[in-house]
Amino acid sequence: MKYLIVALCALTVAVSVLFVSFNLDECCEYLGLLAAEGVSERPGVEHAKVEATREDGAIPDKVKGLRLNQLAGAVELPDLNNKVRRVDFAGSKFTVFVWLSSVCPTSKIYEERLNRLAADFKDVAFWAVNSDAMEGLPELRAHFLNGDKPLAFPLLKDDHNRLADRFGARVCPDVFVFDRDGKLQYRGGVDDNRNPQVVKTSFLHEVLASLLAGKNPPWRYQRPNGCCPIDRVEPVTDDKANASK
Repeated sequence: MKYLIVALCALTVAVSVLFVSFNLDECCEYLGLLAAEGVSERPGVEHAKVEATREDGAIPDKVKGLRLNQLAGAVELPDLNNKVRRVDFAGSKFTVFVWLSSVCPTSKIYEERLNRLAADFKDVAFWAVNSDAMEGLPELRAHFLNGDKPLAFPLLKDDHNRLADRFGARVCPDVFVFDRDGKLQYRGGVDDNRNPQVVKTSFLHEVLASLLAGKNPPWRYQRPNGCCPIDRVEPVTDDKANASK
């Protein structure tokens, strides 16, 4: 018993040193809980090629999907109770879409931050979207509705990646902000670090604060530091969609 206690104490010290020596990302990467940034967390799937931020904050030319002031188009998707929801852009001052996953570790560590943002900005409608074919409604309900910390806003299920392809969503999380007319005002990252303890700039917070104050935001694009599962942007024809059912 004495040797067991000594071993447990040594293990505790080692773990403590590990967490002191590395930041959260480095430590999680070391333990295999998070992929290194820019590396897909899904075995056998390459990480999405995400364009870097421009110095002027504009949307890079090579970024696929929606551009500044382009219309989102109609968004009508089922929620976690399989009830079809139609997003009313005119019903809120601004509307935020963010892609999330119930299995992606990077996505999970952003949920608390997103819940706080939704609480801070009452005049903004927040919608989460999941486009992963591997995550069905039962799994999504178990995590986002019945988990320890439920998501504070609705999640829509985007089968066949149609909305992800239209918007250009690449990783989880990936954010898109629209005005009352359904025109894109910002897309990209939530903030500048996956580790909440070392975040210096909350991009989404500053963008929403600027827009609500009637000002142009400091950026229209920031590189999202999320990860898989949205690793493609390509159209899906009705024939392909029907074949996959």
